[in-house]
Amino acid sequence: MEPIKAFSNVVIGQFVLTRIPIKVYVNSRYLTITSTDDVQDPLIGFGMDEDGQMHRYDYRTIEHLLVSNNVVDLDTYNSAIGAAGEESGEESGEEKEEPKKEESIQMSEDDEKVKRLKLQTLKAQIDALKDKERDIKTGKASTESTVEEELYQGEYTFGTGDIVKNINPSCEHFGSIGVVKKIMDLPNGMGKVAVYTVGNSGPTYKPGMSLTKTTDQLEKYNG
Repeated sequence: MEPIKAFSNVVIGQFVLTRIPIKVYVNSRYLTITSTDDVQDPLIGFGMDEDGQMHRYDYRTIEHLLVSNNVVDLDTYNSAIGAAGEESGEESGEEKEEPKKEESIQMSEDDEKVKRLKLQTLKAQIDALKDKERDIKTGKASTESTVEEELYQGEYTFGTGDIVKNINPSCEHFGSIGVVKKIMDLPNGMGKVAVYTVGNSGPTYKPGMSLTKTTDQLEKYNG
């Protein structure tokens, strides 16, 4: 898939359709996209500012998106969808210039972990978009709670794409951090469980593992 060179109403509209909270950053401020009506026009979009006023903007002026409170720029989006064209110096045949020592900043382990988790967050959200589109096309009705359903419940906890941390010290996976893939209802109204993909390492877990936990054992992780 070719990388996108600018955000469009199609990209933004996909997030809106699955009720994933999204804002666009234009002209040094965030505008909230309230519905698909805001992005119907392929050239000009509309968004609501912090005072509830609607503003129009050109999609080409979008600096980045704020998806579930995660900053998503073009590079991050293209990486998440696995877009081609991110050539390194070796791939493009150009000589790669050695970075200066003073410009080489080694990220801490925590910074790397948060960066990886945020990328996984976007990937999970894009996967949710693809699943939603597939279900719409096939007419398949999902039995699992979706982001859309979660947002309309009075006791909203987690949604697809959120980063969560296991806070139950008696759980063998205590301390695991990951990206929510889906939310499911337990039978007989016994609550909900979240399925999340682990992004950190511990004695009993490692990146890539899929864990299922009741939501009372988890909290949102903000880095």
